[in-house]
Amino acid sequence: MVSTEPPPDLQKPHMTFGIISDIHYADCEDGTNFLKTRERFYRNSLSLLKNAVNDWKSGVDPVAFVLQLGDLIDGKNKNGGEIAVKKALNTVLHPLNSLYVPVYHVIGNHELYNLNRSFYLSSPLNSSLSLSIETSSTHFYYTSLPHPRLRIIALDTYEVSLLGYGDRTEDENFKTAQKWFQEHNHNQDVNNICGLEGLERRWAAYNGGVSDSQLRWLSQILMKANTKQENVIIFSHVAMQCQCKDGSVCLAWNYNDVMDIVRQYQCVIAIFAGHEHIGWDYLDDHGVQHITFPAVIETRPGGNAYATGRLYDQFLTITGVGRVPSYTIPLRYHICPDL
Repeated sequence: MVSTEPPPDLQKPHMTFGIISDIHYADCEDGTNFLKTRERFYRNSLSLLKNAVNDWKSGVDPVAFVLQLGDLIDGKNKNGGEIAVKKALNTVLHPLNSLYVPVYHVIGNHELYNLNRSFYLSSPLNSSLSLSIETSSTHFYYTSLPHPRLRIIALDTYEVSLLGYGDRTEDENFKTAQKWFQEHNHNQDVNNICGLEGLERRWAAYNGGVSDSQLRWLSQILMKANTKQENVIIFSHVAMQCQCKDGSVCLAWNYNDVMDIVRQYQCVIAIFAGHEHIGWDYLDDHGVQHITFPAVIETRPGGNAYATGRLYDQFLTITGVGRVPSYTIPLRYHICPDL
């Protein structure tokens, strides 16, 4: 539901938060995507992040938290070894940490190109280690309730994945990924989608899936949120809807399983994702606003790509900056003045 108009009940927001995706920071020269169709500005991405942070700091309504939608660092950092990866991660986290508010992260494929999941479980990118997070610290999926009428749910779309498991080849999620993948993509190169048509082109290793246990957890959280009349934002790195661009499909492998659960409940108002750098949006027939946010990394110097969310009595507004459009999303459950 794209709109540049403010909602009719515009007043001081109940809560304000930031959104940013696909920063891909690396201390290296500019380059292009794999297909050499779009430029990437690796060092400049840090400058654009700092600009976003300064905007959030100087706003009339300070941000209460930030949603970071994955690929905070680029796979190019791996060329310098583990020390270079950790340095890049610390460098790009510094501006976000200067906000002194929770930053809710999800893991992207580029994090996993650099280091295995086991490293990130004990890193700042594991938001489950933060306060007010409701799940086990051994998972990258979690939920939090920053406002009595707004719940956020982070999904790990690389829990079932060919990436990030290293020598843990006996892990059940890795074995599930192998099984699923071999059923759909028979190319020797796991990122080669030649011969695949339509949405089957999602079967590339740069995408991933959600485990059965994570799906059960999601269903339980949404059931409770629905009962308590909480408006829910789901966010992940890989989207649950897509538009086909550049011959590839940036879509979670078992997106349909996730959406089958979402459609059972009325509480979900939006699903945010990154990964597909050009960005897009889609309002589905269940009234869920899907937004894939444009990537910082492919934003030219002088531009930007981030957004600020504001929660009002009847609406959530997303005010985009630079390449990010603005949106007005109706709440399922309105906020009473005393909340």
